[in-house]
Amino acid sequence: MNNGSDGPVTSMWKDGGAAAVERGWNALTFDGPGQGAALHRQGLPFRADWERVVTPVMDWLLTRAEVDPRRIALLGVSQAGYQVPRAVAFEHRVAAAVADPGVMRVGDSWREHLPPEMTRLLDAGEKETFDAFMAEGLKDLPAERAELQWRMAPYGTRSPFDAYKAAEAMHLDAEILARVGCPMLITSPDHEQFWPGQSEELHAALKGSTLLRFTESEGASWHCEPAAPALRDERVFDWLERTLHTAHA
Repeated sequence: MNNGSDGPVTSMWKDGGAAAVERGWNALTFDGPGQGAALHRQGLPFRADWERVVTPVMDWLLTRAEVDPRRIALLGVSQAGYQVPRAVAFEHRVAAAVADPGVMRVGDSWREHLPPEMTRLLDAGEKETFDAFMAEGLKDLPAERAELQWRMAPYGTRSPFDAYKAAEAMHLDAEILARVGCPMLITSPDHEQFWPGQSEELHAALKGSTLLRFTESEGASWHCEPAAPALRDERVFDWLERTLHTAHA
């Protein structure tokens, strides 16, 4: 169970851990670089090559007697909608994967709030000017400044420019997605506010993937379906059961 950009590892209990245990499955949560204890105790920042995080987790899982090596699924929420597809493109021992939601370009959620001049500076690589303008613009906005500093911390930098560029480095392309060999479920909630449209984009780019819609009328809209966890778990784990059973019947 792969967390997102800023959730505590314990939040994965509500984001699928409890549902897995109720079905008699094993469930493992972990902090990767940039997350929880790995960030705050070990000082490890995010990295774009997330397969180097998932592969050691898989190595450990496969030492456990209670683990069926043919039926290991990887479920990711929020920013892990990028990390999970990236990981399974290179780690082929995962039998099925879930991205809730699909994320093609992490950096889009950062860039969308920039005015045109700041976007130009970012694309032109003008780090000093970008950082100076950001500092000036946030000088009298302590809440916004604190939020940016909090968002930058998992990237291991105090430079806004470097944080934006590190987020942009987390992107999927056709070459990476062509390496994905396992079935992939991609959720798509109405009114996804961080990466709108990217679930559909990932589904279109990833052959054989399944797109799972969640609607406002079901009470399941917004990022990671926060008001409908039971519905989300039912549909996601039903898909996992069907997929793993079919693959290894």
